[in-house]
Amino acid sequence: MSQRKRYGARLCEAVRPRFALALLLVLFVTALPRKAHAHAWMIRHGYAQCAQCHVEPSGAGPLTQYGRAMGEFVLRSRYNWERNDDEAANLGNFLLGALPLPSWLDFGGEVRLASLYTKVENTQLQQQLIWMQLDGSASIQAGPFAAYGSLGYAPTGALGAALTNRPNDNLISREHWLGLWADESHEILFRAGRMNTPFGIRSVEHNLWVRAYTQTDINDTQQYGASLAIASGRFRGEAMGIVGNLQIHPDLFRQRGYSAYAEYALMDRLALGASSRIVHQKLDPLLLRSEWRQTHGVFGRWGTPWVPLVLLTEWDYDFESPKLLTRRTGVVGYVQADVEATQGVHFIATGEASNVSTAPTPPSWGAWLSYAWFFAPHADIRLDNVYQSLAGASGRTSALSFLIQGHIYL
Repeated sequence: MSQRKRYGARLCEAVRPRFALALLLVLFVTALPRKAHAHAWMIRHGYAQCAQCHVEPSGAGPLTQYGRAMGEFVLRSRYNWERNDDEAANLGNFLLGALPLPSWLDFGGEVRLASLYTKVENTQLQQQLIWMQLDGSASIQAGPFAAYGSLGYAPTGALGAALTNRPNDNLISREHWLGLWADESHEILFRAGRMNTPFGIRSVEHNLWVRAYTQTDINDTQQYGASLAIASGRFRGEAMGIVGNLQIHPDLFRQRGYSAYAEYALMDRLALGASSRIVHQKLDPLLLRSEWRQTHGVFGRWGTPWVPLVLLTEWDYDFESPKLLTRRTGVVGYVQADVEATQGVHFIATGEASNVSTAPTPPSWGAWLSYAWFFAPHADIRLDNVYQSLAGASGRTSALSFLIQGHIYL
């Protein structure tokens, strides 16, 4: 089987009931958080918009110079021996301010290394040391013109973003696009190229079921197309026409359709939104037949009156209709509580559930306990303990994992 077919088989869920459990196990064991800077809980600081800190108006991915500066002031831990605010702001620049850049040009880069321990019921404990991310990027914002591109190396995985055609050790590009601001205030942006799919909450936990079932993570499921993004006042939203992932061959395996979301901030620290995505695929690489996929849902972000606590939630209805096979439907979602005990130190609890299947089955559910510490300029560590109870036609299977990762960004 070719590299592209293996990628398609990884993304596309089987529709027969006996495949459902196997699919969940594969998603659990193989999917890992890889992309940084998708911190929806920044709403606790009044950042309901994402365009203030990110090159991409819907959030995630590379930070602007302003975004890196905010990372120094409000994201990471500050200590008594810290230098003054001017020096801290300089640390927020590229390479900690060692390389001055013109205002219209910015570079970035990320390195992420992880150690994963996995124990699926009735199997041996597995341990993997994984280079999760080795990416560099460049962005340009000159007058009405904007552009962004990334280039990286993936020892394993990320086949959907691969530029080379090998089972492992590929050059990858997760995003590359050209954009044009329609107004001087930079509230409306037209873009074309390879982009993150606009849908739901952008989150670093891309192996949440809600991201896997909707195929909207920020690891390697980006699509080519054109989009219109609006970020004005309390409103933000984006709609994208999808022409497929041109890094997958042949064309029959590519999805076409649309994806969109809209969010409105009812208050400074409370925002509610809705998402919709419909795509068609001429040939599912696993099922070898055409398929329609629909996902529609709602999401919310709330910075509670107790300032350290932020609540996030997203729930989506998933509908998969392969030609001449049983439809697969159900609801998938999560609730997450993030407590910032002190600046830069986060304790995170997440509960997720899914009952997407071809027949009525008990829901699968998972529980996460996580810890994140933004301990130094451009550096953080994260620990995740994840328990999942996976429902299938033959009963339940439990899976437990522990992930520790270190991350540095330029």
